[in-house]
Amino acid sequence: MRVKQVLYGLLIGLLTSCSGYTKKDGKVYLRSSNEARIGVEYTEVVADYETFEVIDHDINIDLAKDKKHVYKGTSILIDADPNTFEQIENYYWKDKDHVYLLQFGGDNCKINGADPGSFEVIKDFLWTKDKNHVYYEFKKLLDVDPAEFTALEEDWGKDNNFYFYHNLKVDSLDYSTAEIVSRYYIKDKNHVFFKDTIVYDANPGTFKADGAGSFGHDDTYMFDWEKNKGPITEKYKRTYIDKK
Repeated sequence: MRVKQVLYGLLIGLLTSCSGYTKKDGKVYLRSSNEARIGVEYTEVVADYETFEVIDHDINIDLAKDKKHVYKGTSILIDADPNTFEQIENYYWKDKDHVYLLQFGGDNCKINGADPGSFEVIKDFLWTKDKNHVYYEFKKLLDVDPAEFTALEEDWGKDNNFYFYHNLKVDSLDYSTAEIVSRYYIKDKNHVFFKDTIVYDANPGTFKADGAGSFGHDDTYMFDWEKNKGPITEKYKRTYIDKK
């Protein structure tokens, strides 16, 4: 599952590398080292030397601030206010105006439109909400009342009317008979869906996912989403099952 993979990746990063800010001769540097390399590298951070300070946190990212900016690594975090910047939970941070997801690379980490005063993590550090909206990582779910939303698994959630794969509404799904099959597949009494798309010719009564990827099968066909090359009626690569 993705959360376990992220946590494992962070553990490996902590074991194999170390980094941090250092101030020397009127300049600020980001120090980094790795067991795969010999020596230590220093990269200058263009910041105010006198007011520069490291931000205390519990995540595997270098964060600091000065009187004007917040720094993620050597880059200025876009629009972040150093006077009100604080951690919500894990990689989610906020200031007086914005919410940020710092887990991914880059310096523009804002979750657009998120309300910092009411923002909270729902489940697995992937599903979040504020008083107005539900989010999957950076993506906003449209026309969803956060009071009615439930995060079911890492990739699936629902409100009182629809199921969602990340921010995608599965609007053709029969809600009353819906059943999550795997990370990618969901089915009802009529159809099988890959994310939010119907898997044509799949029998929901016999369909099963094969492993954690895009493979699945019913009593007649094997399906593979990754081999999608044709029009909608041939959206999946289908092969007959040898019943001999």
